[in-house]
Amino acid sequence: MKALVTGVGGFCGAHLVSRLRREPFMEIAGFDRKAAAAPELGLDGYYQGDVTDAAGVDSAVRSFAPDWLFHLAGVSGSVVPAPCMYTVNVTGTVHVLEAVRRNHPACRVGLIGSFAEYGPADPSSMPVTEETPCRPVGPYGITKYAATLTGIDYAKRYGLRVVVARPSNIVGPGLPESLVVGAMLGRAKKAFSSLRPVMKVGDFESERDFVDVSDVADAYVRLARSNVSGEVFNICSGRAHSIRRVAEMLIANSSRTITADFDPNLVPPSVIRCLYGSHEKATKAIGFRPMTPLEESLKAAWCAEIETGVTCE
Repeated sequence: MKALVTGVGGFCGAHLVSRLRREPFMEIAGFDRKAAAAPELGLDGYYQGDVTDAAGVDSAVRSFAPDWLFHLAGVSGSVVPAPCMYTVNVTGTVHVLEAVRRNHPACRVGLIGSFAEYGPADPSSMPVTEETPCRPVGPYGITKYAATLTGIDYAKRYGLRVVVARPSNIVGPGLPESLVVGAMLGRAKKAFSSLRPVMKVGDFESERDFVDVSDVADAYVRLARSNVSGEVFNICSGRAHSIRRVAEMLIANSSRTITADFDPNLVPPSVIRCLYGSHEKATKAIGFRPMTPLEESLKAAWCAEIETGVTCE
């Protein structure tokens, strides 16, 4: 069995590779823009390239001939220009799907969506399910939803074996600052080493669904093993936690007292007050269940990013 992971150098890449290593007789290759893969990934093959380059994607898929392809490559964050986001997240997905269609149509393709696709869902519709209408706001949510629709279209139009995983807010070691907990970690790291240990937070009261990265990686593999195609699956905890509570749980891991303080300058322009989902469909189809408590996920992220010498068992 052979698995190709695009965006293997990103946050979820290492966690997915680690999970794939538990599969018997698995050969794993990565595709990423970096000149070389990090040695600790332990890949069996590596292709340097950009998903915006159709020829490069086509060459990698044709050469490696994967049985499974996990499309993790993408961009997010407010600092990414909208044209770049559309090119990478939408056109890049088309390039991946086209490469599979032309070279290895039997390959199972896992596209990675986002809860941002739901947009400002009505509070009465919580928890959101895969049947909840998507009304994304902003380039990131719009491009992820466009990629989802593209994947489903390729499954129906060409018979490709495409499935879409739609994770909520992922938490774990290696979090980028473009994600809400990653941003808090970055500010907490500065606070930890400052004379006045205060972590600034922009929105205390919003509530979100958080899921551990190892649970997410397991869900991706379960979906690849399944026979489902042309469908979307929420990968989430099924619970809402306020940003205030997450901040408190995060800094509770600090060996030095840190306080969380509101900063109105960090409040995003469009705040979704509450968003959490149901994983019932994924539970029924692939046996997915979130196993890692949020406290453990936050502790692992803290120990990896700030206090590396702390025992996180």
